Amino acid sequence: MTNPDTRPIGRLVVTPRALADYRDMFVLTDEDLVAGPILDCPGGASPFGAQVRARDGTVISVDPVYDTPAEELMALVRDDIERTYAWAASQDATVNWSYLGSAEAMRRAFEVGADLFAMDYEPGSLRYVTAALPHLPFPDRHFRLALCSHLLFCYPEYLGYDEHLAGLLELVRVTAGEVRVYPLIDTAATTYPRLAELRTALAGSGVHTEIRPARCAWQIGGDQFLACRR
Repeated sequence: MTNPDTRPIGRLVVTPRALADYRDMFVLTDEDLVAGPILDCPGGASPFGAQVRARDGTVISVDPVYDTPAEELMALVRDDIERTYAWAASQDATVNWSYLGSAEAMRRAFEVGADLFAMDYEPGSLRYVTAALPHLPFPDRHFRLALCSHLLFCYPEYLGYDEHLAGLLELVRVTAGEVRVYPLIDTAATTYPRLAELRTALAGSGVHTEIRPARCAWQIGGDQFLACRR
C-alpha cells in the first residue's frame, strides 16, 4: 500500500543505528549477541559490532563503503545524518514519533552512534570487510546469525526483484542459523509489493521464511521483519 503523503529519502544513506535499535528491529536477546558469530550486512556506520564485541560477542560488519578512509567516511555519515533528519522531520504522516521521540532526538542518537562507530572503525581490518551483496567473501554457514537492516526492501529504485532474491540467497548461504531482514517497507512506507513472490522463490530453493513482529516501528507499518533459514 502506498501513502500519497510520503516520499522516499532519495538515495541510499549510511546510518549509525546502535545496539538498542538492533535489539528492537531483530528481537535480539542477550544470548543471541554472544551465541556465535554475527554478520551485519550492510553494517553502515553502526556501532552495533563494537557494542557486541564489548559484551564478548563476535560481529563482522560488511559494507561497500568500508574501502573509504575514516575521515572521508565520517564526513559522508554526517551528511547522511542531516539528510535523514531533514527527511524524517517532513514525514509526519508515517514516522512514528512515539518511538523516536522527535527528529531532533533521532539526530542526537545518530550522532552518538556515529561517534561510537568512528572510535572502532578500522578500514582493512577483519571487523570491517569491504563487500556487497550478492557476493560475500565467506564460506558456507560461517555465521550463526545474519542481520540486514535498511537495505533490502527499502530502496526499490536501486534494487530490483532479482537483486533481492540473490542477496537473500547469499545471506542464507553464509549463515548456519537465521537471516533476519528489517524492515519490509521502503522509505516511502510502501510494503514491498513482490514479497509473496520472493518467499515462494526462496521456498523453491529450500529456504523457509517467516514474517515476525519487531519491537519497533519507526515508520508506521514498519513493524515486521523477515526471518529466513535453510
